[in-house]
Amino acid sequence: MKQIDGPVSDTPTQQTDNGEWSTRIGSLPKEIRNLLAGGIAGMVAKTFVAPIDRIKILYQISSAHFRLRDVPGVAVKIIRTEGVAALWKGNTATMIRVFPYSGIQFMVFDRIKTHFLMRHKHDVPQHAPKLDSTEKVKSRKWGLSPFESLISGALAGAVSVVSTYPLDLTRAQLAVLKRKRDATGRKIHQSFPSVLFANYKNGGVKGLYRGITPTLLGILPYSGIAFTINEQAKRQIHHITHRDPTTVEKMQCGALSGLVAQSMTYPLEVTRRRMQTIGIIPTSGDKASVNVLGGTLETTGAVKTVEYVENHKPASMVNTISHVLKEQGMRGLFKGVTMNWMKGPVAFSISFTTFDIIQGLMATESEKSESLPRHH
Repeated sequence: MKQIDGPVSDTPTQQTDNGEWSTRIGSLPKEIRNLLAGGIAGMVAKTFVAPIDRIKILYQISSAHFRLRDVPGVAVKIIRTEGVAALWKGNTATMIRVFPYSGIQFMVFDRIKTHFLMRHKHDVPQHAPKLDSTEKVKSRKWGLSPFESLISGALAGAVSVVSTYPLDLTRAQLAVLKRKRDATGRKIHQSFPSVLFANYKNGGVKGLYRGITPTLLGILPYSGIAFTINEQAKRQIHHITHRDPTTVEKMQCGALSGLVAQSMTYPLEVTRRRMQTIGIIPTSGDKASVNVLGGTLETTGAVKTVEYVENHKPASMVNTISHVLKEQGMRGLFKGVTMNWMKGPVAFSISFTTFDIIQGLMATESEKSESLPRHH
């Protein structure tokens, strides 16, 4: 038999399988495809920055003094006492939360964006002269206006938070719980369901939403600003270059949006973490993960905060902020923000860009040829 040289192209069977896969994915409602794309994007981004996130949470819920140069040492202490895997402690819980959270956020944003874009399309005057497809796209502004981006992002963030907050609460608590050991010294696994059910048992439905007030107040500007900057940065690139942004440009837009949004709303994030964990999670003694930071609540007088929370559950946002200010001053509300400057841009650039790529891969032929730009 004659040998065929050169690269072998896909067989008809492989091409058929690929076509069937595309057809099956394309047959799903657009909202479901966006939910999947957003969920995967969030999981990829969060896994990448999980070690930074864990150390940041330990600082946020403790009174230990934060210095960026101490972070590598803290990581080494965690590895020595609990193992390398401890840097990703709670990451499984994070994935359980992030998939629906990120998926819902991107899905809702895309749905609202589509609504605004369709309004743009119908707002073209009927008496306007006929234009070809290229001129039509240029005649209307590409993408959303800044106000539309802000509204879309804020609503998307609020819906995703309310839908998944009990999972975020549980994830934050797992991140700071130190692994317990039984009488023989073996580590006892503290599961996501056990902590989640304990929250419900101890506080009912309110217990599952402890700390949601600063979360909602924070997510409205946070998500709104992030999506607005990301959207408008890409919009400007399109206006200047008359083409869609490249992958590198999308990552740069995402990094910028994450840097600005997280810096502006960081005090509310610190408040949220305190409300989620203080009085529930040990923050001093042998069971406290914060010992790796070199500080305990007793050494700073912050034990008063724990006593207040234990006697007045749940703590209010105002009182939590007041205690943080008394404890550490204004710097306490921004403790760990430099870690966010490292983590935020990376996470946002990965998340936004991954979503764009996956959404494009799952788009139908009609959506690919549609003159209205897809998400972002």
